[in-house]
Amino acid sequence: MLKLMNINVSIGLIKILHDVSFDVVEHECVALLGSNGAGKSTTLKTISGLIRQNSGDIIMNDKSIANISAAERVKLGIVQVPEGGRVFPYLTVEENLNMGASGTQQSWKSRKDSIEKVFSLFPILRERRSLPARSLSGGERQMLAIGRGLMAKPSLLMIDEPSIGLAPKILIEIYATLRSLHDSGVTILLSEQNVQKALSLANRGYVMENGRIVMEGTSSELLNSEHVKTAYLGV
Repeated sequence: MLKLMNINVSIGLIKILHDVSFDVVEHECVALLGSNGAGKSTTLKTISGLIRQNSGDIIMNDKSIANISAAERVKLGIVQVPEGGRVFPYLTVEENLNMGASGTQQSWKSRKDSIEKVFSLFPILRERRSLPARSLSGGERQMLAIGRGLMAKPSLLMIDEPSIGLAPKILIEIYATLRSLHDSGVTILLSEQNVQKALSLANRGYVMENGRIVMEGTSSELLNSEHVKTAYLGV
C-alpha cells in the first residue's frame, strides 16, 4: 500500500530524515519505533503532506504522491492522528467528529453512520457528545482524536504516539481499540516510544535513531533483539 523511498527532510539548516525507506502492506499494522526526537513524527507528517521532503519518493498504491497536497492525500485515504490527543477544544465532541469528515465527500447520512461506529468503539464519547472537547480527560481526548481520524474512512490510519501522557488503564483501552481496528482490516502505521506496547500490536516494526532506519523485522524479532532490549526495554 505504502512505500517510502530514500526520503530526506530538512527543516531550515537541520537535516531531520536521512534516506528513510520502508513499506506498509495493506491490512498490516506496522510500528515505527524510537525515542523522542528520532524522526518518527516528521516521517508521519511527510507521508501526510504536512512537511515536504527534499528528495526521495512516496508511493501509495503504485502511484507517487510526493508532490500532491495534504488535502489530496486525505482523499486518497491517508489520515494522521496527531500526538497528544490534539482536538478542537471549543467544539463539542460531535462537532470534532464531524470535522474529521470535512475533507471528504460523505453525505450527512454517511457521517451519521460513521459517528455511530465511533461511538460503538468509544462509548464514553457518546455520553460526552454535547460537551466541549476541552472538558474531556487526556484519555478521552485521545479517543476523540482517533475517532475523528476514523471519520475520514482511512485506508491508511497513521497514529502518532498514542501512549503519551496516558494512565496505564486508559492505555490498555486505547490499544484494545487499535487491535479491534486492526482485526477489522484497517491498515495502521503506528509511531511509538512505548516499544513493548507497540510490538504487542504490530506485525512488523522499524527502529528509528537520529532520523535513520537502523533496524527492521517482525515484532518477535525486534522484541528478541539485544539492541532493542538494551536501548528500549531496559534489559
